[in-house]
Amino acid sequence: MFITFEGIDGSGKSTQCLLLKESLEKKGHKVLVTREPGGTKTAEAIRNVLLHIHEPIEAMTEVFLYCAARVEHVEKIILPHLAEGYIVISDRFYDSTIAYQGGGRGLGLEKMKEINKTFIEKATPDLTFFVDTDLLTIEKRMNKKELDRIEKEGMSFMTKVRQGYLDLIASEENEIDSEKEISRFNIIDGDLSIEEIAKIVLKRVEEVLENDRG
Repeated sequence: MFITFEGIDGSGKSTQCLLLKESLEKKGHKVLVTREPGGTKTAEAIRNVLLHIHEPIEAMTEVFLYCAARVEHVEKIILPHLAEGYIVISDRFYDSTIAYQGGGRGLGLEKMKEINKTFIEKATPDLTFFVDTDLLTIEKRMNKKELDRIEKEGMSFMTKVRQGYLDLIASEENEIDSEKEISRFNIIDGDLSIEEIAKIVLKRVEEVLENDRG
């Protein structure tokens, strides 16, 4: 199974990735947690450019750097581990590009969807958890940490990103046949306690695993 976690920076998704890994390993599953951009040495180097370079980057340059890192990630980390029977959990995947660059940068969700399809055809998440945390909570958390280049864009940018996620989820749900398919997206209230969120996530994953066994 391929599971992804999405959300605005500071939403708490990274914590949930690790908690889900711990819970699934206790149940005997082989689990890998990885992240985007990142996962390989090349992708981590691209991550450093994207998040820590001290100069503006053109929006489309951002897009193609994220996509380049994603190709490395998919081909060298995600697909090989799925083939070996792992449950792969990724802290962000292509939905982040759609929401951040499509929504936040104003490049358009449909355009970002098409670009992602060009780069990634082999890996579609089985489940995606969008941790939707209140923007005031996000802002308080951001004020307590050293910010990377994207986080420094501020809350007006993050508001657009959040709307990008919501529009993406709505568009995917409108495209599926409700009688035959279930949306891969699960919107989680990020203002619940860490423990409550972890229980909701684990329950949903176990439901899907059980259905797959059936």
